[in-house]
Amino acid sequence: MRIDSRSMEKIEATAKCQKYLTSILRKKKAIPLDSIGSPRNNQLLDFLYCQTKASKTCQKVDKAYRSCHASVMGTGSYDGRKHCADELEALFRCISGS
Repeated sequence: MRIDSRSMEKIEATAKCQKYLTSILRKKKAIPLDSIGSPRNNQLLDFLYCQTKASKTCQKVDKAYRSCHASVMGTGSYDGRKHCADELEALFRCISGS
């Protein structure tokens, strides 16, 4: 599972979050969702957290991702998986409106 820069360009970032989106769009590489802790993944998370906080939307989806992330970082797995790609994709889709 990956998010490409073309899908990121469609998102309208709030003024506070524009800096995060700009840093993501500088590199045209796709962001792999299953690589927790990678610099590109962390840039995406910073942007999504900012958008969630600024727009006050997608709170439940954000909470689900944070729960998964905490479990993976703590025990090494969440529902038998070693990553939170599904939850991260759901958060991205919620923020992007797709």
